[in-house]
Amino acid sequence: MSDTKIYLGIEVGDASLKVALLDSAEKRVLRTAILQTGTSPLDDVYTFETVLQAWLESVQQESVEAVSLSIPAFRSIVRQVYVPAEACANREEYLEWYLGLITNAEKGSYIMDYQVLCGDATVGETVLLIAVRREWVDGVRKGFRNKALAPKTMEVDVLSLLNLMDAADHIDGLECVIKADFAGVTMMWISKDRLQDLRCVSTLSLVDKSAEEAYGFLANGIREQIDFAKEDDVSFDVKQIHLCGELATDPLFMKNLQGALPEFQIILMDSFSNLRLPVEEADSAAVLSCAGAIGAALNLMEEV
Repeated sequence: MSDTKIYLGIEVGDASLKVALLDSAEKRVLRTAILQTGTSPLDDVYTFETVLQAWLESVQQESVEAVSLSIPAFRSIVRQVYVPAEACANREEYLEWYLGLITNAEKGSYIMDYQVLCGDATVGETVLLIAVRREWVDGVRKGFRNKALAPKTMEVDVLSLLNLMDAADHIDGLECVIKADFAGVTMMWISKDRLQDLRCVSTLSLVDKSAEEAYGFLANGIREQIDFAKEDDVSFDVKQIHLCGELATDPLFMKNLQGALPEFQIILMDSFSNLRLPVEEADSAAVLSCAGAIGAALNLMEEV
């Protein structure tokens, strides 16, 4: 009997699941796919599980070692927060107060996590705050009938991509990663184990416009955010951009993006130095779209 452990990473969309199966022994992505659910997976856990189970049966994957879930930044809260020195001793209380200010939600409506990025109690700290709606977390934890498929960990796609870049390609210095999906564009500047900056660009420009016009607006919005980031911190002057997401597979979007960023080398995240990808077209077609799912599975593999 083989002792190979297979890990499943999932990124939830508005009405879809992006999935990736990874072989831990060979550090290899076996399959990727985008599964349509018709309803929000986080709000309709029954359909979430049904669609996922049907896919696993279709690819003849009887069981998985563990499942990790990644939630898009657009469906969560990700903020870099400055905690003043006088509040560092009660950091969690301060962050809960801050979260209440920006959400205007009842206390306990969100599950919060955080990571101290820099600073100390004498001068204050810069903290990465992450929050997800409690009802979604509880629904996923309690709603799965097959407990073997219930996600063991949940994280935000920003952290999934940070882990993917570090585990699969070894981050060396500062890197810029853009995740371009139809739901929105997330831009991040990362170094090893650290998110340096996070910016978002709305995709509302895609509505009621031709593809050429919409992608032009979107590419210009990305250009604008890159310029703003550089103005805020001159060290963000990178020469390469790593690109993933659904729009990375669209030639027209790529044409507009390269036109807006002529001085940058745009590197598609479809190959890695320390991670094998599937070679069959059916299994590799969704690699760019499923980068968050791959990173979530890798993170779980490395924690075990």
